[in-house]
Amino acid sequence: MDLHKITPLVIYDNQCYLCTKFAQVVNFLARGKLLLVGHYTELGEKLREDIHDSSALEMFWFVDGKTAYGGRAALIPLISAIIQSRGTGNLEF
Repeated sequence: MDLHKITPLVIYDNQCYLCTKFAQVVNFLARGKLLLVGHYTELGEKLREDIHDSSALEMFWFVDGKTAYGGRAALIPLISAIIQSRGTGNLEF
C-alpha cells in the first residue's frame, strides 16, 4: 500500500466512544483535510497488517508520509498539520 497517496492520516480506535469524539474534533479542526481511519475498519486492518502490529491498537496514530507518530508523541505533529491545513490549504488528497 502506498501511504504517500493517503497521508496525512489519523488512525484511531473507532470502537471507543472517547476516541471517536476525539476524531470528530480533529476532523472539525482540520476542516476534513485529514483522512481519519478507524482501527477496526477494512482500511485500518490493512494498514495494521502492513505497517503496525497488534500493539498499535493501544493508541491513536498520526502518519504524515515519512513517520508514524503514536499516542502523546503524535499530538504536536497532529496540531502542526491542523494549523497548516487551516492556514495554507497545502494538505490535499
